[in-house]
Amino acid sequence: MQINTNLSSIDFSNNFIVNTKAHRLQFIKGNKTLVVSFDDAMRARSTPFIGRSTWGQKFYTGEGYSLLGVIAETNDWFRCGNLINSLENLKHYGFFKTFDHVVFTGASMGAFAALSFAPLSPGCTVIALSPQVSRDPKHVPWEPRFPDGRNRDWTLAFGNAAKGAEHANRAYVFYDSLNKLDRRHANMIALSSNVQLLPVPAGGHGVPPIFVQMGMLKNLTRSLIDNDFDQKKFFSGIRARKKTVRYHNILAIESLCRKRNKFALKAANAGLEKFPNSDLWELKALALVALGKPVLALQALEERRKRIKVLSHKSA
Repeated sequence: MQINTNLSSIDFSNNFIVNTKAHRLQFIKGNKTLVVSFDDAMRARSTPFIGRSTWGQKFYTGEGYSLLGVIAETNDWFRCGNLINSLENLKHYGFFKTFDHVVFTGASMGAFAALSFAPLSPGCTVIALSPQVSRDPKHVPWEPRFPDGRNRDWTLAFGNAAKGAEHANRAYVFYDSLNKLDRRHANMIALSSNVQLLPVPAGGHGVPPIFVQMGMLKNLTRSLIDNDFDQKKFFSGIRARKKTVRYHNILAIESLCRKRNKFALKAANAGLEKFPNSDLWELKALALVALGKPVLALQALEERRKRIKVLSHKSA
């Protein structure tokens, strides 16, 4: 393993690590397809920076792909001149050209980066899961989420996912179309003709968990990387989301946000028939409170408490 900050001296035919000011580039050599995987905000927030593996590492290396992980110490939205210089130097020294196919990928903050840094390898494929077009408050003043990204240096290069997507051969954008903010970002990114929007209604922000619950994440990712993606088959396949707890959870939450309280209660009850030990009891209680039924809401919370107690005794 080569550990270096001088990219000109690195042998790209072997594994290497490049340490930058607040990031780490870690490369694992595989076949002639390179996956560039960017951290999401949750990983940067909750997982120790030192020793952190690349997002999706077990799957990508198991498939034989070469893997470049872009590891973030904080949720800086990759707005770091030192990191950008290192990635540009990789391009300058011909790293990306040593591969037959390059894929950029990530979720949320990582999806923003996957799209924005696509110009590093023109003609690449991008797999973006719940991306933002930017977090620049001048560009998206309507976005209240992700406060860590608001006050970064948005004058730096690679800060616009829509412009970055123009350099990809194909950019696949997965998002929850019921999430108004995620839908707005997706529509802004889709101004580029090579962007393929793939809505997953009630998939939630950060759609990988519902793909996992449906058992389709690995096959889907493999088809996207290997240029074997079938859109018709995909939309048929995601009908299975209605059998997941996440679907009912997100559906109830979105209904409550829209003050469609009766529908929220219906969604929670439908989910509880399939997942009686889930936290849908809490969403049911919220819907009941919104409908002016506090006694029934308390009963729902008490049922949830009893079930947690039973489960804890069984696991003891």
